Formats: sequence, C-alpha cells, structure tokens
Amino acid sequence: MKVNFLIGTKAQFIKTIPVINEALNRDIDVNVFDFKQHAKTTEGLKKNIDDNCNFINLDNLNNDLGTYTKIIKWFFKNLFKAIFVPIKSLNSEICIVHGDTLSTLLGVITIKRNKGILVLLEAGHKVPGIFKHFPESIVRYISAKFSNILITNGKDQIQQLLSWKVKGEIKEISTNTIYDSVLSTQIEKSAKDEKVLVSIHRTENLNSKNKMELLVKVLSNISKDFSITWCLHIPTKNKLVRYGFYKQLAEKGVELIDLLPYEVFINNIYNSEFVITDGGGVVEECQIIGTPTLVWRDEHLDQNHIFQKGGNLSLSNYDEKTIENFILNYKNLGQDINNKMGYKPSSEVIDILMNI
Repeated sequence: MKVNFLIGTKAQFIKTIPVINEALNRDIDVNVFDFKQHAKTTEGLKKNIDDNCNFINLDNLNNDLGTYTKIIKWFFKNLFKAIFVPIKSLNSEICIVHGDTLSTLLGVITIKRNKGILVLLEAGHKVPGIFKHFPESIVRYISAKFSNILITNGKDQIQQLLSWKVKGEIKEISTNTIYDSVLSTQIEKSAKDEKVLVSIHRTENLNSKNKMELLVKVLSNISKDFSITWCLHIPTKNKLVRYGFYKQLAEKGVELIDLLPYEVFINNIYNSEFVITDGGGVVEECQIIGTPTLVWRDEHLDQNHIFQKGGNLSLSNYDEKTIENFILNYKNLGQDINNKMGYKPSSEVIDILMNI
C-alpha cells in the first residue's frame, strides 16, 4: 500500500504529520509532495517526520511566500505544472490533501489530472460567502465536490457536505488531527512573567487598517503590564510596516519576532497569561491547551463547537468593551489541557485508508 500527501503550508504539515507518522509506523509507503508554499517554516517541521518518508519537492522555493505578488506567481506556475506535467505515480493511488489553502487546490487539480484517489482531510467547513473568506471558501467547496473520500469530524461538517451533494464517501473521525499534534509535543511549565502571545495573519484583519489599529492600541495599552510577543507571518510584518505600526509597537516594548518552531510555539501558548489570535489552527491549539484566548474576529466557523467546549475562548467582535472585559477577567477563563482519553484521530484516518 502507498499513500501520497500533497501539501505545502505550515498548518497542513502540522495537522498531517501525525497521520504521516501513523502510516509509516504501519509500514505503509509514504510520499510527501511539497508545494513549498511555506518552504522555510515547513523545513523545520519535516524533522518531526520519521526518516523513511519520501519527500518530493514540487517547487524550488527556499523561503515562505510573503507577498500577494509572489503568491500569485507561485500559484499560476504550479497550476501550469499541475495541468501539463503528469505525475504518473499518482495514478489509481491514494492521494491526500488537507484543508482549504491554495496548496489544497493545487493538490486537487494535480490528483484529478493524474487520476488518483482524492482524499480530503478536514472536509466540510462552512462557506459563509465566496468573498468573505477568500479564497478559502471557494477551495473548500471545490475540494469537497471533487473528492472520492471526505474525512471530517462533527455533525455540522457532515450536514454541510450533504447540503453540497458531494459524490464522495463521507467518513467521520473523533476529532481534528491537530489534537495528536498538540499532545505529542512535550509541554513544560516555565516561570511566568505575565506573558502575552499574539499571532495574526488572516487577510480580513491585515487588509483592514482600522482592525489592525485597534489591536495596536490594545497592545500599547497593556504593554506596561504584560510582556508581549508577536510572532509575525511575513504578510503581517509587511502590513505593520506599511501602516506605520511596527515602529510604534517596538517603542512600546512589544517583541516582534519571526514564527517559532512548532514545539516552542505550543509551549509559549501553554506558558502565556493569554493569547490573541485570528488563526483557526491556533484557536484549536489554545482550546486544547486551555490558555485564555481572545479571538481577533467578529465570527468563527465553530463547527467543532470549541467555543462551547472551551470556556477559555472569547470572540473580540472588534468591540472595545468586550476586549477590555476579557483583559480584566481572563484569569477566570483558564482551563486544564483537554486530554480526550482514547481519541486517536490520526490512527482513525489510516484505518479508513486501509479499507479503501
């Protein structure tokens, strides 16, 4: 048996590494085709994959894509290759894509072009509007419609897939595979010095100067009481510089750093007083770990009901009173690590694949 993963972003590697390792542990031949959308960041993540995995680079990038111009050029270059450069080894083989990124879409096109068996991990997230979550909403729908096997978790996702009248077979697992990623990380307690961790990267925030200005105002106001670290994606850093906020934050003592290795990042979440983020994956990690988290959005596609399960999460709604109330009362929101005994989502995925 052979399984192929076609991925390219940091989040995709984080959420599929437990599945890859589970397959390798069962002596399944695994190929990871890397679109290198986040080439620099994912290079460090690859160290967490067992040695007998075969990597095939679909691009020659060495750094993460950080501007819209570079992303567009990268996408169309790889789209051309996906359509016109065959990968015969994918024919009739199990081929996995994940989520709703441009790498996902390229993977779908590559697999269908080469007549592979398309398996979609984390299927069924809602589409609130084609342009509200662009291009994620479009990718979610297209990927689901063309998949042979759709692996999801939760009744809401299943209902979404049924409403789209997908032709593929829907398979449910117990929880998101990010659960395995978090709990496989060695988490250690460190001496707290009133740390706050920030991670912002969604275009709905980056492209709104008002939303970014509000965040900068909040961080500036609390900088005298907390030690703030902001882990910067390249587009986020570029926007802060363009808006004139980068220097302002640095002068307030906010530590502006590059993205951290995954294990270090997870430990930073665990050892922070609270987290401010807009990332879906980071929100899930924070819910599992139990750290109070201010979600910098006005809505969250909560198919997994993590806001109900995780009392540590609070939606900002970009409302100053809501934000102030969170900062004043965050200590009441902290929870223990959500260790779901007996849950093995990555193992469940491989069980499904072995029965195709």
